[in-house]
Amino acid sequence: MISKFRLQAVLLIVMMLSAVSAAESPAASSAPGRDFKIEVKPEGFPEPFTFQAAKLFAHADYLASDECEGRLAGSPGEAKARDYIIARLKEAGFGDVRHFPFDFIADVGLGRNNALAVEYPPCVLKNRKPGAVWYRAPNNDSGAASYKLDEDFRPLRISESAALHDIPLVFTGYGISAPDKGYDDYKGLDVKGKAVLVIRTEPQTPEGKHIGVEKADPHASPSIYSDLYYKASTARDKGAAALVIVNGKRGLSAADRATLDTFQRLGGRTSAGIPIIQVFPEVADDWLSAAGKDIPALQTAIDERLAPQSFELPNMALSLNVDIARERSTDENLAAILPGNDPLHRDEILVIGAHYDHLGRGNEYSLADKSEMGKIHRGADDNASGVSAVLELAAALHKNRSALKRTVWIMFFGAEELGTLGSNAFVKTPPPEFTVAHNIAMLNLDMVGRCRDKNVMAYGVATGVGFDAVLKQANEGLGLNVKPSADGFGGSDQTAFVTAGVPVLFFFTGSHSDYHKPSDTADKLNVADQALICALVYKTAAILDAAPNRPKFVKVETPKMSGGFGGTGLGTLPDYAYEGKGLRLSGVRANSPADRAGLKAGDIIVKLGDFKIENIYDYMNALKQSTAGVETTAVVRRDDKDMTVKVIPEKR
Repeated sequence: MISKFRLQAVLLIVMMLSAVSAAESPAASSAPGRDFKIEVKPEGFPEPFTFQAAKLFAHADYLASDECEGRLAGSPGEAKARDYIIARLKEAGFGDVRHFPFDFIADVGLGRNNALAVEYPPCVLKNRKPGAVWYRAPNNDSGAASYKLDEDFRPLRISESAALHDIPLVFTGYGISAPDKGYDDYKGLDVKGKAVLVIRTEPQTPEGKHIGVEKADPHASPSIYSDLYYKASTARDKGAAALVIVNGKRGLSAADRATLDTFQRLGGRTSAGIPIIQVFPEVADDWLSAAGKDIPALQTAIDERLAPQSFELPNMALSLNVDIARERSTDENLAAILPGNDPLHRDEILVIGAHYDHLGRGNEYSLADKSEMGKIHRGADDNASGVSAVLELAAALHKNRSALKRTVWIMFFGAEELGTLGSNAFVKTPPPEFTVAHNIAMLNLDMVGRCRDKNVMAYGVATGVGFDAVLKQANEGLGLNVKPSADGFGGSDQTAFVTAGVPVLFFFTGSHSDYHKPSDTADKLNVADQALICALVYKTAAILDAAPNRPKFVKVETPKMSGGFGGTGLGTLPDYAYEGKGLRLSGVRANSPADRAGLKAGDIIVKLGDFKIENIYDYMNALKQSTAGVETTAVVRRDDKDMTVKVIPEKR
C-alpha cells in the first residue's frame, strides 16, 4: 500500500501544481485578508521570511477540495493530501521526506453473511387468531420465519460477529440490571446462552419518574440505562449469547419506529463483545405473540410502576448470523528533517507538527445532520489550517537551516481523528534516529484558521519551564491575544508527546458551529490572522532552538480532571489504538486518582468496581456508575499479571 501511494505521488504532482497556481491567482487572493503579509526575522536567523495569507489559503483550499474528498484516514483522498504535502516540502527545498507507516482499523462494514430466522412453537401456529396478520409469515412446513437484512433487521456497528443456531429467546424489558436502585429486568432469569430482546431507552412513569430518582421529571436527560453500550455489556456479563434491540412506542413517531438505525452510527471500531441486532417492532411483536403479548403493552406495563415484565418465550428458537467486517488499512506519518548545526545541541530535537486527516464523507464522528451525511467533510479549519501553517513554517525554517542549533522535525500525522493514532504510533515506536528523551519540545497546530478578535489559545504552557516568557517574547510586535493554559493534554497530537514527558505547546483558535461538518470550508478561514499565528510559532521555535538549555518538563497537576465520564474521572488517558480486551492506558494525569493509585502507561484496566472492562465503552459506563469520593477497586493487568488497586474517583 505504501508503494502504491508513492506511485500516486508521481502521477498527481503535475495536477496539484496546477491547482496551486489557480489558487494563487490574483482572483483567488483578492478576497478580504488574503493579501495580508508579514515579514519575520527572528534573532539569530540571517534570512527574513514572509508569511503570506494567500499561500496559507492556497494550501487549505486544495486540502479542503473535492479532490481530497475529506482526507479520511487511509483513503485515496488522504493519499492525495499527503502527495500535496510532499510536493510542497520539496518545493521548499527538502530533498527527502520520511514516511512512517502504521496500520489501524479504517472502517467497519457489513459482511456478506448476515441472516436472521426464528422457529415458532406449534402453539403459536395453531392458536393464531383468525384473520391475524404475520409481519413475516412462517414457512407453512416448518413454522420458521426468515427475515431480510435492512428490511426487517440490521446489525449494529458495535456488534461482535457470531453464528448462533436454535438458541432460546428471553424478553428482558429495557435490559437494565440495577438492583441497588430497586429495578432489575434480569431478576430470576437465566439468560446464559440465550438471546435477550430489550426495548430501547429506559422506563419512565406517566408522571416522569425514572429509576433511582424520587423526583418526577418528564424532561430529564437520558441516563446511563438508555445507553446501548450499557445494555450490551449488561447482557454480555449476564452470559447472554446475543442482544436484540427494538424501539418502543414512547417518544417516537411512527416514522422513527419504522426506521432502523443507520449502520454508520455508534462507533464500532471496537466491538461491545456480543452480537447485537436491531429489529422492527413488528418483528418483535410476532415473536411475543407466542406469549400473547406485544411491545407497546409490555412497555406500558413496565412504565406504569417501574416494574419489570421479563419472561422467557417458550419453545422459540432463534438463529442468527452477524458478519461484521472491521477493515484494516495503512496510514502514514510524514517527517521532513532539518539537522542541527551546534555540536552541543544538534542531538536535541524540536518537533513542529499538524495532522492532515479528516472525516472523509462523514464517519461516526461527524456532527452533520442526517441530510448532510455522504457530503464531503472538508475540514478546512480541522486541520487543513494547521497543515498549511506547518508547510509555511517548514519553508521558513529551511531558509534559515544553517542557523539552527538543534535538529527540527517537521511532522504531519495521520489518523488523528480516529484517536491520535498516528502520533501515538510514532511516539511508541519511534525510528532509530528519533529518541524521545532528546525531544526538547513539541509544537502542535490544530484548528488555527478561525481566529476571532486576535485570540489564540496556547495549551501546555506549564509543561515546560519558561514557556510563558517564551510566548510573551514571541508575541512582541504581533498583537495577538495569546491565552495560555497550563494543561498540555487534549484531543490532538501533542497528547502523545506530553504523556511521554515532552514539553508541549498546542496552538488552537477555538471550536465553531462548522466543526466536523461539511460546512467547514476554506472560504471561512481567517488567513490574515493565521499568518500572524505562523509568525508567533516561528518566533517561538527560534527562541527554543537558540536557548542555552532545553526547557525542563513539568508533569502538570490538574485537581479537577477532564478525562472523566458522567461527572467522575480517574485521570486516565486511554490508548485508542489498543485492540485487545480491557482499557489500556497511554498515561495518567499528575496527582489524579489513577496516579495516586499507582497506575501508569501500559496498564490495562480489566475491572472497575463490579463491572468488567472489555473496551472503552465498558470503562465509560463503569465511571458513570461510580461516585465521586467513594473508594472502589480496579483490577489492572501489568506485565501479564493482574493486580487489584484501590482508587477514589473525583468530580470532573
